[in-house]
Amino acid sequence: MSSNTSGHLVDRRSSGLGLAAIALAATLWAIAAIVASNLLQGGISPFELTTSRAVIAAGGLAIVSRVVQSSPRRMNWRVLLLGLSLAMVTATYYIAISRLSVAVAIVIQYTAPAIVVAIEALKQRRVPPLTTITAVMGAIAGVILLSGLGTDELQIDALGLMAAGLSALFFCSCTLLSESVVDTYGAIGVMYRAFLISSLFWVAFQFSQGFPTAIFLPENRVDVLFVGIGGTLIPFCLMCWGIQQVRAERGAIAATLEPVIAAVLAWLWLGQTLSILQMTGGILVITAVASLQIHQAIRNHQANLNG
Repeated sequence: MSSNTSGHLVDRRSSGLGLAAIALAATLWAIAAIVASNLLQGGISPFELTTSRAVIAAGGLAIVSRVVQSSPRRMNWRVLLLGLSLAMVTATYYIAISRLSVAVAIVIQYTAPAIVVAIEALKQRRVPPLTTITAVMGAIAGVILLSGLGTDELQIDALGLMAAGLSALFFCSCTLLSESVVDTYGAIGVMYRAFLISSLFWVAFQFSQGFPTAIFLPENRVDVLFVGIGGTLIPFCLMCWGIQQVRAERGAIAATLEPVIAAVLAWLWLGQTLSILQMTGGILVITAVASLQIHQAIRNHQANLNG
């Protein structure tokens, strides 16, 4: 067997393992969303759960960061903003799933890549390609169908819908800020610093609200730990490692499995169902996000060939 053939086999194996890691991360995030929904319905506030998630993830990532010996450089203002954005994306996300069905909340959050594309186009002062415009319009139409606006299916409140929309915007902020600092600190270093800032922010907030006793109740401890470890620390590390094995665009496409898995689990576990129109809206959003990433991957590949 030639060296080129062996190299291709290794690349394919690494790519397959990378996609499997990202798919597992998406599955863990979807399961964590269901567990979090149960905790929120059981009396834990979104802010208490956000605090515990951030603290557990920061502690775990501190250990991982030591192991991989990430950059010792100090934080800059972009990392500070990233940590605050991460704090807010989690809080608004938990508010959304406490007031909406899990599938609706997650799919609305997944409009973030479309928003990122629009922001990048504005920054570069250029008209986006027709494929991009079509994908963004499809995502918007999908969210409208998901929300049930204009139909008898509208059973969600304005606060939940607003929280889901804000979650998407903060998700965009996290994406853009992390891209701006990842070369300086490394992926693990960025996540550790962001979660550290997020945890400090929410611990300070919790001091003004009193001790979060609900988190430490015996019936909640295992689920809270799972949200922090199985739903945050492990999937973020899997996603980080997976993207190192495959292109970021392919990683983002694989991550769009999360809304699909979450919808299925919410139906099986919580009995939450979607109407035909809402399912159509979800498919539109996921298709729009995937098409954006595929289009970007093709453009990057062509650019590399030309380079």
